[in-house]
Amino acid sequence: MQRCLLDTMTILWMALRPDLLGKPASRQLLAEENELTWSMVSLWEIGIKMGGKGYREFELPDDWEKSHPERMKIQGMIQMEVLPVHCRLIQDLPFHHKDPFDRMLIAQALVENLTVIGSDEVFDAYGVKRVW
Repeated sequence: MQRCLLDTMTILWMALRPDLLGKPASRQLLAEENELTWSMVSLWEIGIKMGGKGYREFELPDDWEKSHPERMKIQGMIQMEVLPVHCRLIQDLPFHHKDPFDRMLIAQALVENLTVIGSDEVFDAYGVKRVW
């Protein structure tokens, strides 16, 4: 069993454009023995993005803030909250990655010893286990 944290784009691609997922990532997402986790940080990131130009690859439903968490719950995914220990680790992370949402996902993955399912290679600079 592998404990995994889904990157924001993985959550969106999984729901709206599964053809964009890497083959190893797809295998991890489908493996029943894996524990899949998503972070509330991803919904915050989606809200910021949708308040601007949105996404070019797909359109989100108007009720994405309800439909995405509900879909993930139905699929047996676990919601991760942001904990003080996650916030504290960000202070010590080098600035390989400037995106605050990804930095929080990195901190969560490191603290909770989770493998990230995502395409962003910058995560590797932090020693995060990553599958794509």
